[in-house]
Amino acid sequence: MRAAKLPKPRSMGIFTICIAALGFAAGIVRKEPVLILAGAVFTLCLAYCFLSVFLTALFHKKKAAALSARIIPEKTVAGKNGTLRLSRQIHFFQMPAVLIRYRLELATKDGKKIEYVFDGGFFKKAAADFPAPRRGAYYGEYDSLVIQDIFGFFLYALALPQDRAERLLVLPIPSETRLAVRHLASGAERRNETEMRKTDDLTEQRPYIPGDDPRRINWKLYSHAGELFVRQEEHEPPPHSQFILLVDTDTDSSLYSAEEGASLVDSLCSTALALLLEKAASGIEALFGFTGGSLKSGPPAELPELLAYPYRTAPGYGLKLPPLSTLAGPRSVVVMALARSAAMPDSSLHDFISKGRAAQTVQILFFYRNENQKNHAEASAILLGRMSGVEARAEPATQIDL
Repeated sequence: MRAAKLPKPRSMGIFTICIAALGFAAGIVRKEPVLILAGAVFTLCLAYCFLSVFLTALFHKKKAAALSARIIPEKTVAGKNGTLRLSRQIHFFQMPAVLIRYRLELATKDGKKIEYVFDGGFFKKAAADFPAPRRGAYYGEYDSLVIQDIFGFFLYALALPQDRAERLLVLPIPSETRLAVRHLASGAERRNETEMRKTDDLTEQRPYIPGDDPRRINWKLYSHAGELFVRQEEHEPPPHSQFILLVDTDTDSSLYSAEEGASLVDSLCSTALALLLEKAASGIEALFGFTGGSLKSGPPAELPELLAYPYRTAPGYGLKLPPLSTLAGPRSVVVMALARSAAMPDSSLHDFISKGRAAQTVQILFFYRNENQKNHAEASAILLGRMSGVEARAEPATQIDL
């Protein structure tokens, strides 16, 4: 367990130390007993807070070392709560004017954070909820047991080691945006719609069958049951084929801040999830990949989990889009990327277009939010659209609330 050797003074503590020193100095120079007394009072208060925080930390150090906490379940949906659960209820003795709190500290690889401080009642209940507003795979090697005085003079943080693997997956919510993309079946372009036929089944809901119109999927029921159900009408399944969707998470630092870049990657993942669910509901085998990851596939219920892992990356760090050279035959390949400037260095997308796509025809969608990004997205689409086997266009990005 890592721990500071002594309590650290906070801003209020440093300010109070200065007041006490100033009171002593002014009282001695001007021979004012009142100022000396004021300095002594502040000094005694600071000394008590320092010693009480320090002694409380030493007294509870072994007990804190045995403290174990898990996030249960390890998956939640963006905008909902997660639950942190202790292995058992625990009682901490608290000296007067001293507070003991548990601080959860999680972060994604692109800097999105969940920091939440639980009050003292958390130790008695052994479980409490915390907000998880942003999509992503969250890691956190250490939580903290925070001990401080009620005045905010000093703070002592005991670091509590945690699992090095991801501790929480915050799943994206499918976007309402419907993308128009071409799809090839057996080398030929096919319609997005499938023929509908009536059914004599009067049951209001029935399990999803590959080929059902995705517009008839009951998403509310899916969010509760974790399985796909449709309303009444059935559709003829389309021919079996393969669809590949790649999300390029490289962000141009000249166009986006770190926070905006992470938000736009969240937007890409929500839009990608909606598209993959639509393809899966049409009976189309879909593969998904992102910058720094490999090609994966899964049933509709597992797609949100796959879309939790992509994170904002920077060009030039050696992370690549998964190559398609090992896949034989024609595929429908769609790449979702962010607008970029002409001065952007070589990125995973350029490397994929020149080396990684083999003979596949690729559709590239450049997403933007404002007018400046739109200009760059359109320019990028024109530039890459000139390459053989590449179709590119600009698309407005879904807004993700921060």
